[in-house]
Amino acid sequence: MADDGSKTFTIVHRGVAAFAEGCFAAIRNPNSHEAGLPELPEHEALEQLAAFSVPARWVDTGKLET
Repeated sequence: MADDGSKTFTIVHRGVAAFAEGCFAAIRNPNSHEAGLPELPEHEALEQLAAFSVPARWVDTGKLET
């Protein structure tokens, strides 16, 4: 969403950042930093992959402002 100065932009931007941070904190970090975790069942791994696909799409469709 383009920054139009609206409250909606602020809320969406904050939500995107919180969602991405949550994905990294709850999914990526434990699986990357904890040795000996059991392998996830396929359906859970696919759910986690789907969760990461959302912020990945947002980043992919975003535009860098300099």
